[in-house]
Amino acid sequence: MIYARDLSKELSKFDNKVIMLMPGECINFKRRSLIKFYKFQESFPVYKITNSQPVSFSGVDIPEKFIEKKPNNNYKDFLNKNKIDIIHVHSLMGLPVELLLEAKKLGIKTVFTTHDYFGLCSKIHFYKYDNSRCEDYKNGEECVTCNYGVQSKNILRKRNLLIKVPILHSILKKIYAHLKKDKMHENQIIQLEKIKINKNNAKGYVSFRQYYKEMLENFDLILFNSEITKSEYNKYINLRQIKHIVLPVSHSNIKDNRQTIKYKATNNNKVIFLYMGSLSTMKGFWALVNVLNKIKSKYKNWEINIYGDYSNIDLKNFDNKFFNFFGKYSYKDLPYIFSNSSILIIPSKCKETFGFIGLEAYSYGIPTLVADHVGFSSIIKNDITGMKYGDTPDDIFLEQKLIQLLEKPELLEMYNKNILKEKFEYNSEDHITQIIKTYQNLLKS
Repeated sequence: MIYARDLSKELSKFDNKVIMLMPGECINFKRRSLIKFYKFQESFPVYKITNSQPVSFSGVDIPEKFIEKKPNNNYKDFLNKNKIDIIHVHSLMGLPVELLLEAKKLGIKTVFTTHDYFGLCSKIHFYKYDNSRCEDYKNGEECVTCNYGVQSKNILRKRNLLIKVPILHSILKKIYAHLKKDKMHENQIIQLEKIKINKNNAKGYVSFRQYYKEMLENFDLILFNSEITKSEYNKYINLRQIKHIVLPVSHSNIKDNRQTIKYKATNNNKVIFLYMGSLSTMKGFWALVNVLNKIKSKYKNWEINIYGDYSNIDLKNFDNKFFNFFGKYSYKDLPYIFSNSSILIIPSKCKETFGFIGLEAYSYGIPTLVADHVGFSSIIKNDITGMKYGDTPDDIFLEQKLIQLLEKPELLEMYNKNILKEKFEYNSEDHITQIIKTYQNLLKS
């Protein structure tokens, strides 16, 4: 995780001893869970927790396996030996609650930065199998359906291979990616509602959420990366009893690169829309495509540059007069991408906790059209430094905003000028200063 790595680097500059801790391989969940030295990474000692809780980004098929107790461990010895003052957690994945509780007994302060919704949602993002946001998990029954087809045994094998033989894992991953053929179109919805719900499995997801709810309520401080994230967490945990603040995240590649953009001269009077990221329903890609196809018969003064893996998409279905696909990108490509763009669109359907890409565009002076349930939207001043819109099933507000831009492209120049007037408070140096002050206040308390 780039944020955790950069934070560690910056903290070490202030004579702080930084140790990185990660979930390790799971040999046997019932054996002793041990924190062991793993390797040095960029001069930082990295430790791993063997037989930690499992790690899965694709879902949880057996929730009981993810919350098994770890009474037989060496956590206390590790914390004492290394004289830990603060434990800063960036993901609940793989974290045994016993480590957190042991720290509490020893008077070690604990901090959690929210990057996703894991623990409260087994699929991380509160976005369901039927392409809708999850507002009610129906006592775990919806989780059974959402996690249908997940195979934690295969996930564990892959992770163990990654940790033990990283080079071999990398080779096999490339071979697998080359051979894999996804025959299902993104817009096809499997009728998963027909799956017979196992009530006992549903109870497991209730216990899963309760386990992590109690874990969250044991942190000394929670750093929410956006107001959206705070609002979502507040639905499940009692924030009145937990110290918390909202602190947008940043990373070392985000600098103040803002510059004036002359849109008419640069884009030949065309609005160059920009989409970056996963070409998925959850990220709003297909909703955006549908709206653009709808308006293209009347409005011709636009193109859209699309950066993301399009290997499973048939490009013949897209009008190449309007849609430009560029594939995956890296950070070194950002200056070129943003210099050839008018406005970034973030049409995500899920409630993203923050999202770096919006901040990266902002750091180059590029305005954003963003769904108002995306965490990054709190940085945008609506109709001043960009545009925000409310999500609807028919995407009418997204359509209205796009049409407004095409009818008044001069708005883009105004947004750019207003971005340049704002005080830029999002570089990593300022963020680290805020983190250090937060640590100091926590230790004093």
